[in-house]
Amino acid sequence: MRSTIRKSISDHRRKIAFGLLIVAVLFYALGTGFPFFYRLLFTLLALVTIGYGWAWLNLRGLEVRMFRVGTRGHIGEYLDAQVQLVNHTRMPKSWLEISEDTDLPQPGGRTVALIKGQLRSFRIATYLSRRGVYRTGRLRVTARDPFGLFRLTRSYLDYQTFTVLPQTVPLPDLDQRFANLPSDSVFSRRTPAITPESSTVRDYAHGDSLRRIHWPYTARMNRLMVKEFDIGVSAQAWAVLDMERRSHLGEAPDNTEELAVTVAASLVRHWDESATPAGLAANGSESWMLRPDRRPAQLGVLMEALAGLHADGSLPLDRFLQDLRPHLSGFNTLMVITPSRRPEWVSVLVGMRRQGVNVAVCYIDPATFVDGDAGALTGATGQTTADYLAQHDIPVYMVGQGDDINRQLSHPLTPRTAPAGERATEAERVAQPAAA
Repeated sequence: MRSTIRKSISDHRRKIAFGLLIVAVLFYALGTGFPFFYRLLFTLLALVTIGYGWAWLNLRGLEVRMFRVGTRGHIGEYLDAQVQLVNHTRMPKSWLEISEDTDLPQPGGRTVALIKGQLRSFRIATYLSRRGVYRTGRLRVTARDPFGLFRLTRSYLDYQTFTVLPQTVPLPDLDQRFANLPSDSVFSRRTPAITPESSTVRDYAHGDSLRRIHWPYTARMNRLMVKEFDIGVSAQAWAVLDMERRSHLGEAPDNTEELAVTVAASLVRHWDESATPAGLAANGSESWMLRPDRRPAQLGVLMEALAGLHADGSLPLDRFLQDLRPHLSGFNTLMVITPSRRPEWVSVLVGMRRQGVNVAVCYIDPATFVDGDAGALTGATGQTTADYLAQHDIPVYMVGQGDDINRQLSHPLTPRTAPAGERATEAERVAQPAAA
């Protein structure tokens, strides 16, 4: 990007200097009438005409093709493409700059020259340094004249969408209460509805539907027998990501937003590898609520959602948790990932804990992204919030800038030891805004 800007400034200065030269020669030609200045003026105008015509003809008769496999990649990989250029004219092509017209950081490019009827094939690669959803697939060909006065650009092909998935970290030491969820065990609950889960049979009673009759067992027992149905509910894991803009600090790409997304992506991948149904909820500019599912494509769906998430939401975390609460049960495990320094959401989590939901918090420490006294004050607020949650049996995992995520998620924080009166005062101070 910087090299492109430098080239543009250099070309602009060159054009200004050449234009001033023409004006000066024209002034002396008209002022003195010497044939030398007229010849020099005509020569300069001819150079301008030839240069523009050269650059214009360089872009004519070109055929551009690009071959690329896949529409998704990960941070740290390269976006590769095979580009082919064919010259269908008699005129040779020189000083052609081919680059991808994309909003990806630092797009790849190449400079080539072609003779009559020649086909050139080459590879361009763009380093994927930041997650997101980008426009790719469109090529920009720039032609220059031999004098460096003109740069004409023409675009080829159509835009396509490419998704850069967020970075993930292996979690071999994840806390056991979240690493080994009982995804294969099913909790039975009796239901009058007909479901795929049938647990037992009993004698027919007046009013039973004929659809409930177990005909093979009826024939064996020589009397009407009906099936009893259960509803099977398996353990499910949720990653709840706080994407309210007021909660996050720092400049991209090293900020609380990126760290929170990395933690969420790592948890989702770990749950998928352990065959635990994983879901995602986030309060971005639009509220996301992707329910846990066992489909093989679930991991890809969640990763694509995380790739496009940004801290641009306006819905507070406490209200978002209240909206999510009716969708949860005692068989759900909830990991809330937030850097929020406001305590209103704490009481909502305590209520979920009392409801029977297995709740935990991954607190993105904002103090590590702030310098000076503000960082110390923020750190004290975060520690107080963590202490209050720990007192209500809600484990808190603190992750800061530069921390080893696997290590930080291996064990929860231990609440500070303080006098009972001091702890009560801090708890009341944290819970008071939520109660209001």
